[in-house]
Amino acid sequence: MILAMEGPAITVDRDLDPRAEFAAVYEVHYQTVYRAVRGVALDPDLAEDITQDAFLKAYRARGRYRPRGRLEGWLCTIAVREALSRVRWLNVQRRLVELAGRQQRDAPPAVLPDLVEEALAALSPRTRAAVVLHYHHGYRYREIATMLRVPEGTVASRLSDGLRRMRRHLELHGGKLTAGSPSSQGWTRRR
Repeated sequence: MILAMEGPAITVDRDLDPRAEFAAVYEVHYQTVYRAVRGVALDPDLAEDITQDAFLKAYRARGRYRPRGRLEGWLCTIAVREALSRVRWLNVQRRLVELAGRQQRDAPPAVLPDLVEEALAALSPRTRAAVVLHYHHGYRYREIATMLRVPEGTVASRLSDGLRRMRRHLELHGGKLTAGSPSSQGWTRRR
């Protein structure tokens, strides 16, 4: 991919240095990072807030960036970790509210994309992160293991468990996962 800007063209991830050109890094990678966070957080507004916070953290840590892997991977690692942390915190808050006796409103009947999102919501944040990173963003087990700081075998278990649970959820609610992978609105495995 080439970023069109004033002056010479910049080949993404080869010539783009977050230490010197963070605004360009933000422009090029925002959507990818947002989609990774959206897959974990499931709420577009929350995902936007988390993505902004993740880019702020990346900006503050830009001096520590080492170009060993893909720049996008470094950014997604920061963002997914922030999303997992935020989702865990929100789950704690939600449980406290439920314990206080407050009820959430009933949701309207779900269609397939909503069912896939519900199936993702039924997963733990850690399992959801592995599923989203692998099937939606095309990261390999090794890359996900590095991002989440877990062994590759744990990534494989989380993916297997996550797909089994999603399949069960969708079958109970009238939808189906085909060929073992999420397949609704952009949920196709990319290599």
